[in-house]
Amino acid sequence: MTGLDSPVVLLAGRGSRRLEAAALDSAAALLCRTGRRGADCPDCRRVASREHPDLLVAAPERRRRAHVPEFDESSDSKETTLPAALVRAVAAEASRLPYEAERRVLVLLDVDRTEPAAFSALLKVLEEPPRKARFLLTATRPRLLPPTILSRVVLRKLPSPTRADLAAALEVAGLPAEEAEARAAFGAADADEARGIDLAAARALRDGLLEAASGLLLGRSPGWALVLAARLAGEDAAETSERLDLLAQLLRDAAAATVDPAGLSLRHRERFRDLHRLGEAGAEALLGAAESALRDSADLTDSRRNARLAAEAYALRLARTLARPA
Repeated sequence: MTGLDSPVVLLAGRGSRRLEAAALDSAAALLCRTGRRGADCPDCRRVASREHPDLLVAAPERRRRAHVPEFDESSDSKETTLPAALVRAVAAEASRLPYEAERRVLVLLDVDRTEPAAFSALLKVLEEPPRKARFLLTATRPRLLPPTILSRVVLRKLPSPTRADLAAALEVAGLPAEEAEARAAFGAADADEARGIDLAAARALRDGLLEAASGLLLGRSPGWALVLAARLAGEDAAETSERLDLLAQLLRDAAAATVDPAGLSLRHRERFRDLHRLGEAGAEALLGAAESALRDSADLTDSRRNARLAAEAYALRLARTLARPA
């Protein structure tokens, strides 16, 4: 079976809140009895407000709101993880018969943040899901889920909006075209996330990375490697991974700038002159550095490596590569 016909669907992609909205929309489709999807349907309205009796939503504490099954909150769970006690409560609720609809829908948000102790309980209910239950899971990092879980879901990947689509949506929302383009450049998952970006801070980070990369790749000064490492290091692995992704995009933009005088293919074309100058480092060196940044970003997301040390390792490895004779 495919799509919503499956008893267990995993929605994956960028943006936790975008995935949450998609999961609730799918839940509404499963619980709607009128066929009038949207505000005219009482079932759909109650799902949107999380008031439908056949809907349960489990999430990490900071995302938790209405319609959560009762569970023991005495554990020391972090607010960013899905507690084992909550997962066990969802598994127990799955066997109850629906109150109004033909089925019950159980939504688990950010399931990739599930506490390790909870996976056995989750696996048990997903192996043989109750006939009257449908599970909708969301994950921005599905690779962190155990293979035993992944083997029991139907994966639906939500594509991220293009830069042009994101900029257009921001303009429709009332932002000036120049600001919309600038916000869209930072790769937000949706228009709401893009509007929430601290644009001054995002630009400062981008410009700092661009300056350090230029100093290292053009000046070949080892001192710039330490500056680059400091600017790549975030508060945690996730933030450092995002900065490595941003650096990779800048390096790709610099490689493209030398053959795209109009800058149409550049994501950060508002810094075209600096990117064009960085392009003097050569496409091979730039694309190699970008590939390495993306590889380190993926490895960092899926591991428990120290974020600061990972940033230093990338920058020093890049400096050592540049120091080798051609």
